[in-house]
Amino acid sequence: MTDLIHQDNNQFLMKEAPQLKEWPTFTREGEYDHMSFNKTIDILQEDYAIPDELITARLHSLFEKSAKRWYCGIRQTNVKNSWSWWKQEIITKWSNDA
Repeated sequence: MTDLIHQDNNQFLMKEAPQLKEWPTFTREGEYDHMSFNKTIDILQEDYAIPDELITARLHSLFEKSAKRWYCGIRQTNVKNSWSWWKQEIITKWSNDA
């Protein structure tokens, strides 16, 4: 019974989640802040019970310009990885380029 209530609660939260156009984008250009991007996605995931699969499916739309080129370059071999994996890759890539 508790699992059913938890599942219903998560479905409700998902319906309340911001639409894609309201999510942050990340370009890597100018005054970029990859840590802020990651933190905002983490907050959305936590507040709205958004599963990893939905977040990773949206990454193509959230990255822009050079960040999108980077993402497209490694996506094919990493398509099944979790948001935690992608988050670490973002930190590794953009911390080194900063």
